[in-house]
Amino acid sequence: MTDAPWSHDLPWPGDLPPFDPFDPAIQADPYRHYAWLRAHAPVVRAGRADAPLYLVSRYDDVLAGLKDATAFVSAPPGGAIIPGLLLMLDPPLHGPMRQTISRAFSPRAVNAIEDAVRTLVATHWDRFLAAGGGDAAAGFATPLTMGVIATVLGITIDDAARMRDWTNSAVDFIATRIRGVVNPDASVDSYAAMRAFMADAMDRAVADRAAGRRRDTVIDALAALRDEGALTADEADGFACLLFMAGHETTTLLSVNCLDQLARDPAALWWLRAGGSPAAFVDEMLRHRPSVHRVTRYAARATTIAGCAVPAGAPVRFLIASANRDAARFPDPDRFDPDRRGAPHAGFGFGMHICMGSWLARLELRLMLAHIAATTATIAVSGRRVPVEGGAFATSGLTRLDLSVIRRSA
Repeated sequence: MTDAPWSHDLPWPGDLPPFDPFDPAIQADPYRHYAWLRAHAPVVRAGRADAPLYLVSRYDDVLAGLKDATAFVSAPPGGAIIPGLLLMLDPPLHGPMRQTISRAFSPRAVNAIEDAVRTLVATHWDRFLAAGGGDAAAGFATPLTMGVIATVLGITIDDAARMRDWTNSAVDFIATRIRGVVNPDASVDSYAAMRAFMADAMDRAVADRAAGRRRDTVIDALAALRDEGALTADEADGFACLLFMAGHETTTLLSVNCLDQLARDPAALWWLRAGGSPAAFVDEMLRHRPSVHRVTRYAARATTIAGCAVPAGAPVRFLIASANRDAARFPDPDRFDPDRRGAPHAGFGFGMHICMGSWLARLELRLMLAHIAATTATIAVSGRRVPVEGGAFATSGLTRLDLSVIRRSA
């Protein structure tokens, strides 16, 4: 057993600066760093000397850590950054709550959602096509994803826009806590406002149901679970907030990543037109260019990873995007191949905290790709490609992607 080396002490090649998990330039394109770490230092320390992060980059180590909920827990030693969130709960609280919340996604509700998402995809892409393209992030992916999440929750687009603003502030708060920085301007007030809004929305849903106006939305389902005592009020509105926070930014980025692949790899569009499975395309995108790059856990006790000592309480970042490019599990890992078979990717995480809304992201992206393949002759990059920078340094993708698009002839 040895101490994990510090990233800045490693003999990085001349064209690669030491891996810094808070460097925006590295966040924009970290894959060469990931490959070097997997080959030379599968566990490293980075960040502050008095509070290092442990970064884990190889597939087998990442999946083993995410599966082991006793050795690596979700809440930091001082308690969850935002109490009550499902993704920050550990056993024995996590399992029963997750099982209860899954009741909000009944087959009837999911079927209704699919029809609505199909309509939203057609509306927003056809409008983008008619304009000949533009910024695919602002002009297509963001309004589509906002429309989907508003439909699923049962809120208006205007309310979803307010929620997005609150989410951005809440993410800033979480990011400063992760870095150990106290920032008085990034407070938890926005998250409190989100929870108050969701609680009020559930109260309105209860009143509507009493008046005979039943809807199959997540808000209605969570309100029913709350009122029957299966969930506390904090658990119900906390999960609604989590679904919004996790569902709009990451899915928007993943949508843009798909469009970028289609624009820069014409064979991918032909593959879809020739009968390639949109679901397989989505899975390969989740492996090749996921919008979430790492999952943070905390060592519940002193332990080892790949022979390196990890002290109790230490934050461990499992680099799922690096695991997804590990040649030990994925031959020719840097190539996008929607026909790929083999090891499961970790694009939605792994273990008991695997993304609960993954079905919704898959649905939206699958319907999006099918509609694009049916309606679009060409997609090409026409201008700027602006990468994500900042936030909690967990996400990756493009915040702007200028495209030109041409409709297929009838």
